[in-house]
Amino acid sequence: MTEAEFEIFMDSLRVPGSIHISPKRVIAALGIRAKDLNAISNPQDRMAAKTQQGSARLQTALRNLVRILSAARANHENAEQMLYWFMNYPLVQFYYRTPFEMFADARVEELLSLLSVNAQRQPIDEVPHRRPR
Repeated sequence: MTEAEFEIFMDSLRVPGSIHISPKRVIAALGIRAKDLNAISNPQDRMAAKTQQGSARLQTALRNLVRILSAARANHENAEQMLYWFMNYPLVQFYYRTPFEMFADARVEELLSLLSVNAQRQPIDEVPHRRPR
């Protein structure tokens, strides 16, 4: 996914005319329920996420989500693949938990660290082959 494509995706998550990320748009993009997003962003508060778009805790959670997606974008051709990976891909390094489960458990830094390490590695098919002497 190119930088320009990611910018378009980010714009699709924005509250029009605001500096906030839209919980409603994130809920629609991920295909989750509002109460699930609320539980992630503020486990002690039972208010619906859709009523708190400017809530500091909710916006922090949404920014962390965007950080993960930004780190993952280089590994995906488009937003649909990136979101599928985020919601469904089991990560061996985290006992087959998905990136979404890591996000929900507030393990954002661990997930970003894994994505950073993976981004620095060369794919096997790009490793130069030695010629036998």
